[in-house]
Amino acid sequence: MIYTNEFREMDHKNLVRDPIVKIYNEVFSGKMKALPKGTWEKERNCIIIVRFVLEVKLKLTNEQIPKITRHTIREYKLWGALNRFKSIRKLIMFVYPNQYDEFDFLRVPVDYWSNTNNIKKRLEHFISENGYDFKDIPEVVTYERLIEWGFSNPLKRWGDSPFKLINTIYPNEFTYTDFRSVPKGYGRNKELLSRHFIKMLEKEHIPFEEAPKKVTQQMLIRHRFSGALKHHNGSPSKLILSLFPDQYDITMFTKPNRYWENVDNGKQAIEELLREYNIPLQKIPQYVTKKFLKENGLSGLLDVHHGSPIEIIMKFYPNMFDVTDFQRVPNRYWYSRENRILALRNFCKKRNMFREDLPHLTHAYFRKFFPRFISLVDRHYDSKYYLWIMESFPEYKFKPEEFELMIGSDGQICDSKEELTIHNFLVDNLGSGDIIREGERFNNFLQNEVYIPDWIIKQGTRTFILEYFGLYQSNKYRGYTEKANRKIKYYKTLKDYTFIAIMPNVFRRAGFVGIKDLLQENGMSL
Repeated sequence: MIYTNEFREMDHKNLVRDPIVKIYNEVFSGKMKALPKGTWEKERNCIIIVRFVLEVKLKLTNEQIPKITRHTIREYKLWGALNRFKSIRKLIMFVYPNQYDEFDFLRVPVDYWSNTNNIKKRLEHFISENGYDFKDIPEVVTYERLIEWGFSNPLKRWGDSPFKLINTIYPNEFTYTDFRSVPKGYGRNKELLSRHFIKMLEKEHIPFEEAPKKVTQQMLIRHRFSGALKHHNGSPSKLILSLFPDQYDITMFTKPNRYWENVDNGKQAIEELLREYNIPLQKIPQYVTKKFLKENGLSGLLDVHHGSPIEIIMKFYPNMFDVTDFQRVPNRYWYSRENRILALRNFCKKRNMFREDLPHLTHAYFRKFFPRFISLVDRHYDSKYYLWIMESFPEYKFKPEEFELMIGSDGQICDSKEELTIHNFLVDNLGSGDIIREGERFNNFLQNEVYIPDWIIKQGTRTFILEYFGLYQSNKYRGYTEKANRKIKYYKTLKDYTFIAIMPNVFRRAGFVGIKDLLQENGMSL
């Protein structure tokens, strides 16, 4: 009889040495097509492989382990384990018994949300865990927070309305006006809106006949008319006229000239929205978009600031945000060398990075921690991260070896051992002419990309572009082959250059003989 707890308690050193882990690594690396038949039927194998992946390869904490997704399962070839247990929750609870409960997982069992007692139990867990009391529910249980806590399914069941959901769990404990957001459909109910509008005037001590002059957009937002305003393009006058068409006319409504040019007016409007939607200051770049401002009637504010939410926020909250904090940067923003340099310097400053940390800013690093920079480097530095770093920090005078780059026999930098070998071959065998490594930039405006060829060779009246596509058809770098094909297509359109593509199969199978034949076939003298 096999005691599975033995494998749950096994230390990492013995996990790595286990024969099934060695076989798994062969499969993961692609050396073997699949694990032996029946691997996942053995409980020991399930425990050891899953623990190895989560604890050793991914180095997940106890809190992170139950948060894995099907993406993790797919990427680390754990489908067999998932197929056996049918759900991530059951798999993790088998491998780590008595360590987790249902609240620790991102997903819950089928039909879990159809039971309101489960919803109530889970909600009270999060209320308590975050230090709130029952009376705080209308203030803290917003749509965004429910999504954050994993309540998207029950929200859909109750029309995306936090009030309707809470009212089902706790009947008649709260009213809709207790909540920050009013129920869905409220913004179109003229009867309710009219009554609410009159109550607002009473609270603000505004006579009914003076409403067109004194009721502002900020006031309406403060009194939860945001949904109603959206149906009227954010216009207070259109909303009020729709509610009281016989009592008011358009001539009664005025807006002072240059109203939105006043910083205080604009900032007050933004802060009213932040309170209305319960948006914390640090989340402004994620939520305050052009669409959001237009939907809430701030088109005039956008017009004054060239249609840019970034310009608005930077003006109202100076030195609080960096442009990369926002969902999108202005068009052609990265075409400015100064903007690219500033972005990287700010990124490193915020993360307290020192000189010795910079060479570690690679494709793998940004893919994990800040994927938005990958397209920047692909487009403007031809995927060469060290070029961006060296350009952004000239004061550090980096040496090529700090980026694990190679130095050719003529002193020029090469990215890899294969490129170094080819480069030295060119230096030794080129009869005449100049060899320039990564010395020119080409703009493919159609694809919005910048290309930096591996070699530019000038020989007599002819100029050659040489590019070595070492990872062509490889799975190591996602998108490499597609980009290589775009480069090839672009380089072939350049009339003043002869383009020569060196493919890995030519170099690795035929060696220098294959490269020599390829170059001579395209007119180069060796």
